[in-house]
Formats: sequence, structure tokens, C-alpha cells
Amino acid sequence: WESACTVSHRLLCLEPGASEPLALTWSPAALVFVTDPVQPGGDLSSWTGASGAQGIAAGDAVCRTQAAAAHLPVPDSFVAWLSTAQMDAISRLTTDGPFRRVDGFVVANGLNDLVDGQIQVSIHVRANGGYLTSPDTAWTGSASDGTWGGTDCGGWTSAVGGDSGHAGAPGRSREPGWTALGSDSCTASSKRLYCFSNVITIFWDGFD
Repeated sequence: WESACTVSHRLLCLEPGASEPLALTWSPAALVFVTDPVQPGGDLSSWTGASGAQGIAAGDAVCRTQAAAAHLPVPDSFVAWLSTAQMDAISRLTTDGPFRRVDGFVVANGLNDLVDGQIQVSIHVRANGGYLTSPDTAWTGSASDGTWGGTDCGGWTSAVGGDSGHAGAPGRSREPGWTALGSDSCTASSKRLYCFSNVITIFWDGFD
């Protein structure tokens, strides 16, 4: 992502040489992933996997279709992290976590941790375990606290240029930009969705 040169940043420091592989042990958590591939526009009914649904229901259908294709546990438990004027994304999660990516890394220890302004790791892992390598954004409709951010592409039914929707960046974690990066035109392409399970998975080894 590009950013103004006046904004505070950090440096990434790496030690040269090979390291030991990091093996994470799974502990009970709700799974989280970002959808793939990128799809155009804020009318989610036009997205692959929407299965004839509209609005937020279409987002849920996309999440569940991709969860099922990746053989994730309880695919019908997944909901899209989306807000509208009538519904907040945070209210759509019925478990208090913890929430983990499919590679085992903890995104947040609970709902409060999820919306305290930063998450522990970025949500840039797809349902199949692949990692994003491009600076795509994800529709959210949400402010940093998981409530409606003020724009939602007409309840996720509009792909009209005059409408806009709040979006977040899957590569962000240490500030609220993961869910509240800003608004974008509902005609915008290269969009994804965040998908959260409402079921705690007791055991997950990444295999079918």
C-alpha cells in the first residue's frame, strides 16, 4: 500500500540465515479467512457463490461456498463480516472466540479483542490456506468497533458509481485499517470478504 511520507511507520528487521520451521499446535477456536478470488462491485448477489441470495445473505453464501470447497469444519456456520444501517458486523458473531486463521495463528482472543483498534495478525489467509500477495481490500461496511461505518453499497445490493461502501485491508493488523480503511466506490473491483465461523472448532489439522 502507498502512504504519505509524513505518516508514522515502522521498519521490518530480519536476521539473515535459515530458521527452524514454526509448527503451531491447534487449540479450540472459531476459524477466520478472507475470500478468494477477488470479485467486482458492491452488489454481492453478482458474486460467484452467492447462490441467488442478496445483500448480507449473499455475502454469507459466498463465505459458506468457499468454506465448503476448502473442506472447513461446519461450513454453514460462517458469516461475512459485513455491516449495514440495520445490522452491525459485530452483532453477527455469536461466539466470543477466540478467532484463528486456518493456519492456526490467533486473530483475536475474543470479541472485545477483535474490535479494540487492532488485531493480533492480519486476516490475509484464504480458506484453502493460501496467503494473499497483493494489496486487495475487503468490503466491511464497518467502523473500527464493528458497527456500521456509514456506507454499505445500499445494503450490499448496489454496484452504482454514486454509491460507496466501507472497506478494510486484509494486510493490516496493528491499526483499525483491517476493517475501517475508508470508503470506496461500489463499482470498485478487486474486493474480498472476511468470513468468520460462529462455531468453535475443537480440533483442526488442516486436512479433510
